[in-house]
Amino acid sequence: MQRYGFVVLFFIVLATPFVMRWVVRGAPVVPPGAAVEPTRLVIVTPHNQDIRREFAAAFARWHLENYGTAVEIDFRNVGGTNDIRKLLENLYSGLRVDGKLPENAYVGIDIVWGGGDFFFGVELDGELGVLQRLDPQADPSLNLDGLLKAAFPRETLAGVKLREISRDDAGNLLMPKWVGVCLSSFGIVYNPELYERIGIAPPLHWFDLAVPELANLVALADPTRSGSAAVAYMMVLQRAMADAEEQLFAEQPALASLATAERAKESAYREAIAAGWKRGMGQLLLIAANARYFPDSANLVPKDVSTADAAAGMAIDFYGRRFTEVVGPRRIQFVSPPAATAITPDPVAILHGVSGEKRKLATRFVAFLLTEQGQLLWIQRPNTPGGPSVRGLRRPPVRPDVYADRSLWSDDVNPFEDAGGFNQRSEWMAQFTDTRPIWAAAWIDTREALKRAYAAVLRVPDREQRDALLAKLVDLPITLADVEADTAERRRINREDRARAPEAATERRMNWARKFRAHYQAVEREANDAR
Repeated sequence: MQRYGFVVLFFIVLATPFVMRWVVRGAPVVPPGAAVEPTRLVIVTPHNQDIRREFAAAFARWHLENYGTAVEIDFRNVGGTNDIRKLLENLYSGLRVDGKLPENAYVGIDIVWGGGDFFFGVELDGELGVLQRLDPQADPSLNLDGLLKAAFPRETLAGVKLREISRDDAGNLLMPKWVGVCLSSFGIVYNPELYERIGIAPPLHWFDLAVPELANLVALADPTRSGSAAVAYMMVLQRAMADAEEQLFAEQPALASLATAERAKESAYREAIAAGWKRGMGQLLLIAANARYFPDSANLVPKDVSTADAAAGMAIDFYGRRFTEVVGPRRIQFVSPPAATAITPDPVAILHGVSGEKRKLATRFVAFLLTEQGQLLWIQRPNTPGGPSVRGLRRPPVRPDVYADRSLWSDDVNPFEDAGGFNQRSEWMAQFTDTRPIWAAAWIDTREALKRAYAAVLRVPDREQRDALLAKLVDLPITLADVEADTAERRRINREDRARAPEAATERRMNWARKFRAHYQAVEREANDAR
């Protein structure tokens, strides 16, 4: 009997690698009744397991009902948006000829799904050029043009594009390279019980995370690894810039009537925006000084807040809502700072080089996400008709027409009604790529120097001196013009010597880290002298 036990254990050990490979890559989703070998669609995505599972099963059922064939979804979950960018950049780099991708340059991945409009519009499309336009002829049965018109009766929400918009020489709207399929906003997650023990009011604004009582109690994600976290940080900057703009318009109303491009040429406007950017960087620095860590994944922020390992953090909305549903509102709640958060689309796109039957299947997946059935899956309560099977995904759909009946929804939200005048501004997002490593240099690479300086300042007994030293600490040795120069330099290197781009980026980040470290050390010395 013991001998048979050893035999069984031997086969378990032998099979384990294959089982793990099946689990990691994602099991084929083949509905009962499928009579043929499933067609395989490869999707790279940062989406969590709940989203992957629910949409894989729903699309497989939809495809079998409409086309009579089974579909296998092969998800590649390599990490956050920065990890996906690196993967695609590496895969396509060896296929370029004279810096351009041949039409048939296929890397074995069909779709990229999830990560935010900046990631798709600027990085994947603009910088890497690895997206292709949707093609109605890939599957004429879809009536893709009609579906897009139904999904996007308006192309923007509070100034933010919901789909890629470009036109031909005659001014006709072209098929998009990417389309939003649901909406996201950003805000603060906090632990009400822990806030009560600390004895401070719950957070409402971004700067509420900068109070000294939250030292070592704020959860933040690494902005170079998490796109959603980086966009949340960008909202702090843009709110400060918008405040500076509003103040300038009150003083010089004529500037408000100018077109964006003309306004940007005015020195008074540039100076005001640069000053607002500087103030926003200072606010972010104090929030970062309160941070207890900077993990790679933004999903860890609400997790640690819910377990009281952190008091508060910055997170994407559906992360907060999902954790509230699981652990309860006494342990975690989500709040959106009023007039200080973006509502942005979370897109999907077909990658360059996908052709033939693969392109047809990929187009069907994109189309399914925009159908009413695909849209309601994002927001309906579990186990309701058309809803998810296990947990609510709790993300607002992108189609305005599905908001007419919200009786079965997990959250009674309507971004199309709630969106105010504030949202992310495309002209202010131009330096987003180059600001992220600067944040990392200021908060992560120099973390110990920042913590020591911050602690030394807080120990200064005289309040007036302490406030003056805090003002010095947040006055980082950097300007918006410096970031613009970094952006110009990075783009030049990408044009002239792309192979050197990673090395040059590392050098820039190290140089900034040296400047920030010296700045923190100088403030720490002054604070120690003041005690």
